[in-house]
Amino acid sequence: MAKVSDYRIITFQRQPGLWRANMTPIVQPATITRGGAIRGFVTAEDSKSEEDAIIAANRAIRELDS
Repeated sequence: MAKVSDYRIITFQRQPGLWRANMTPIVQPATITRGGAIRGFVTAEDSKSEEDAIIAANRAIRELDS
């Protein structure tokens, strides 16, 4: 399981009322998955608030190694 503390989370508003989060690894080397290095990724779905986007980001990070 990946550690949330190893990632920088930045939230952004795609449209009024729709938030997403970008997660970028802080620690090098980058996380390896399916033979490729992850440089950063964005939550898959829009959230209704910035806080919900952060929760979704934390969930996505924890699921990386699952």
